[in-house]
Amino acid sequence: MSRRLSGSMADSKDGGLSALRVLIVRGSFASLGGAERELLQLIRATSQRWDVSLASLELTKDAKELLEDASVRLMLPKESMKWPQGAVAEIMAKASTSAEKMWKRMDIPWNEFDAVHMSVCRGTLELLPLIPAHLPVHYHCLEPPRWLYEDVLHRNMDGSPKRPLWLTKMLFTRQRRRDQRYVERLLRRPKSSISGNSMWIQHRLNTVYGIASDSTKENGEAPKRDVEGRPLEATHVMHVIDWNLWPENPTQQEKDSLKDFENIPKEYIVTVGRISHVKGTWETLQSLKDTGLTLIQVGGGADTDKGALIEEGKRIGVEVICMPRLSQTQLCALIRSARAMVSHAHHEPFGLTPIEAMAIGVPALMVDEGGFSCTMTPVESGRLLERHDLGAWKTSYLDAKDTALREVWAKAGRPYVEKHFTLEVQIAALERMMSF
Repeated sequence: MSRRLSGSMADSKDGGLSALRVLIVRGSFASLGGAERELLQLIRATSQRWDVSLASLELTKDAKELLEDASVRLMLPKESMKWPQGAVAEIMAKASTSAEKMWKRMDIPWNEFDAVHMSVCRGTLELLPLIPAHLPVHYHCLEPPRWLYEDVLHRNMDGSPKRPLWLTKMLFTRQRRRDQRYVERLLRRPKSSISGNSMWIQHRLNTVYGIASDSTKENGEAPKRDVEGRPLEATHVMHVIDWNLWPENPTQQEKDSLKDFENIPKEYIVTVGRISHVKGTWETLQSLKDTGLTLIQVGGGADTDKGALIEEGKRIGVEVICMPRLSQTQLCALIRSARAMVSHAHHEPFGLTPIEAMAIGVPALMVDEGGFSCTMTPVESGRLLERHDLGAWKTSYLDAKDTALREVWAKAGRPYVEKHFTLEVQIAALERMMSF
């Protein structure tokens, strides 16, 4: 079925031409993490510039609320997707085959679109065979599905494997093959393109799928193509933030929101992301030993993991506070008052947290890996640190307290974010990717 959310929409893209008609596709919004929120943010922004439709097999109530008053036509199944669970479902790739069947049952008016923007997620690429050959398709592969190609999601918080890694690799064999076939099908299409969300993921697309990667590519630069218009290389379109949500100076509402926090110590660092090995939560905790700093974790997690994190903190003398879900105003207040924003995430594909910290003038102390290296290297607004160099982490925690250094970092960070990581930059990049 389809329906339109109320709200205004620009009648044209540049005052004279018809608005670009774009179908945005994401299989599920169930987790509503950073990738989902960033896509919803993009939809809200582009609904004032494009004629936007959104197709999904699972759009949750919370996700709909985040669309606010955007003028977006929704294309959803009569009932949300019920994803198959269990080892047999994993072995048989039931989630993929079920998604393929559900897409076939949906009535999508393909003649009403000029381009398709697909966001990586389980169930997204399964729509690809139904998209008419004449439509440009941009596949924003924020990361090749990590549960298929890496082991970081198959480890407990402390890094120990959840099951023998050889068994995990075997369980996902059929899913990997299906994913590879869908990407191969995409690359055979004229007017198609595949991009990561950072230069790091552009290189990962080369490693996982074998498509060429040119390190000189700029954000949103279209790929080289063969004579039939098929892509010969991967590119990248970086994530951005909604500039208005991260004010340089605290509003009165933000100042007042600090009263909502009980027992928040004066000296603390913030780490954002679900408690897990992949987010490096355990390692962030270990880096705080003997610093006198409290670890404040935002992003939720299993109750058992929260308990284990708190108990480990007690063992090594670090206070741990796991925050409930926060409003945007509360999040800004919490981060702004922190010593630093910190992450030990394993090969983070992009990493919005340092960008958000820079936007409001807070030092970003990140592990020197993955997308962090790509986004932070060009600017002095914090530090990139070796994962296991505890001495460097402790020194950086002390340096981040220095008022003069914080000011230097803040003055460098905000202009850098405004130039490279705002919605206007992302929309322009996507239009370059989808234009023919």
